[in-house]
Amino acid sequence: MAGSNSECGSARRQLLVVSFEQFGYHTDSFEYCRYLRDRYRITYLCPDQGLQRKSMPGVEVLYRESPPLGKVELGLLLEASRLLRRGHFVMAFLRRTKFSFLLRLRHWRTPMVLDIRSGSIEESRLRRTIENGMLRANAAFFSNITVISTGLAKQLGLSRRAHVLPLGADQQPAVEEPCRNELRLVYVGTFKNRRLENTVEGLGEYVRRGAADLPVRYTLVGFGSEEERAAIRDAAAETGLGDRVQVRGRVDHADLPSLLAEHNIGVACTPQVSWFEHQPSTKVFEYLQSGLLCIATDNEANREVISSVNGVLVSDSAGGFRRGLEEAVAKLPDWSPQEVANTFPGQTLEAIVTDNLSPYLERVCT
Repeated sequence: MAGSNSECGSARRQLLVVSFEQFGYHTDSFEYCRYLRDRYRITYLCPDQGLQRKSMPGVEVLYRESPPLGKVELGLLLEASRLLRRGHFVMAFLRRTKFSFLLRLRHWRTPMVLDIRSGSIEESRLRRTIENGMLRANAAFFSNITVISTGLAKQLGLSRRAHVLPLGADQQPAVEEPCRNELRLVYVGTFKNRRLENTVEGLGEYVRRGAADLPVRYTLVGFGSEEERAAIRDAAAETGLGDRVQVRGRVDHADLPSLLAEHNIGVACTPQVSWFEHQPSTKVFEYLQSGLLCIATDNEANREVISSVNGVLVSDSAGGFRRGLEEAVAKLPDWSPQEVANTFPGQTLEAIVTDNLSPYLERVCT
């Protein structure tokens, strides 16, 4: 195990954050650390996933590099247990894992929060049933649970026990020079089970109908399997958009504002299925806080965020995306990035941590 970063002042109480994603590559937990480090001495335990190591003043990052029996999550929990035995942590904030209950059983006197950012999004009904069943079983061992929405809490059977800790995004400088003479689409996030090839096919329909008087480009930034990336590229080739659709890898969180500022419409599309219905997306808030119009799937989570001012709700088909594009392009002449950014002024991560998470952690500690 290797560590980095400096410690906060000794007067701050110690908080252990355990995540199965490398530090700096999960927006929520990274920003929680940013806005909690003045209140706590934070130790962030995570695996080394081979990505560039990030740092943050006031946060000590520890990497578990040799998982026992190849089980990364089990290795994290064993290391977390060792830290809790030897340290003086007032609390552990645990991103949910398959074996979270083991840490709860081993340290039942230590205040712990189980953080649930997502239910299962597997396409296989059997796998979803198994994964959500394991999630509920783990949650049964915890008195303190945070979840991203009331809808997801209800779907998981946790509505009476879970505290809603919503998604948000840092407030970004709104697009300074709105581009109205070119259609610039951007998607940021995971490609897993998103069927993003439908959005490419929808863009192709839009262009073929002759509606695209404007130059068109579509940038997809994120991570996924080679099969998922190939499906996007194949759709671009089949629709004649090969030179106008670009599939890129991960973008550094610090570089996201400048990337978004180059575009005018953010894409946040998922299949219209029950397991995405209550699953809000961080990227929606990132687009809006940057002033971009947003094309998002018509589901309960997005209906709470998307309005006629900031975007368009669409079905998950190619035709639905094409119709959404037509609506979004019609908004471009009157599009005000600042007005879009103002639609959710209180949904910044700083506000969420200050007004929601921090008071909640104080209650858990007492």
